[in-house]
Amino acid sequence: MKKVLFTIARYEDQRQDFFEKYTRPKNKRYCQKNGFEYIEYNDDGHKHRDSLTRSWDKFGKVRELMEDRHLKPGDIVTNIDADMCLVDEDCPLVTNKTFSYAIDSCNTHCMGAYSLKINEWGMNLVRLILDEDRYNKYKDHKTIGSMGETSSFWEIFGEQASWYSLAGIKRHSWVPFLLMPHYGWHSEANEDTVYSLKELYENVEVLDPNWNVTHIPEEDGQDQFYMLPTRKEDVIIRHFAGGRTWRADYFTGEEQ
Repeated sequence: MKKVLFTIARYEDQRQDFFEKYTRPKNKRYCQKNGFEYIEYNDDGHKHRDSLTRSWDKFGKVRELMEDRHLKPGDIVTNIDADMCLVDEDCPLVTNKTFSYAIDSCNTHCMGAYSLKINEWGMNLVRLILDEDRYNKYKDHKTIGSMGETSSFWEIFGEQASWYSLAGIKRHSWVPFLLMPHYGWHSEANEDTVYSLKELYENVEVLDPNWNVTHIPEEDGQDQFYMLPTRKEDVIIRHFAGGRTWRADYFTGEEQ
């Protein structure tokens, strides 16, 4: 079994410098310590979808790796966003089922970090996430967002919106998904919801917010979406999402 960790880092500002100074060495150290092959994409390369967001590439790259036979049945691939820090270098970035991800501390089923086993179910998931017919059906469909705005969830959140559709998850909830029945799966199921609850439980592992900490009040200030508190000492993966300051202390261990 091969284990692959990949990230896509192609910023055009100081974030790329930060990534190269702090994030890349930490990613490589984690991979060397835990037996992962490390792959990093820095240029635009192939754009997997003409969309407002480039996040489709996170599953598009997996499709490429499967098509090139770099990933084969039995292998495990993990994606981690370039704005994340692997705080706990001993954390097992593999899945106990076929697909794993965390509900982040601001209450989304976040695709910022996920692990996928290459088997029949996993390969079909990649196909469904990237399905062109599903995308064309929903890309211009406007729904109510977390701030009461009307917008296209698919054009803003890309592959995450596709997963929500496949699992029948409502776009936003003021009740933490971890406290909802079935993690919020089937909370807004419709005719295009592909997976039954039975299939989701058999194949998907949902991790707690320590695996995707998007907010810590003493560092980021107040946020109305901060629904799932996490202590700094419990952070496994820190995610500097939504314009939050990228903090070097998570990489160096020195107080900022």
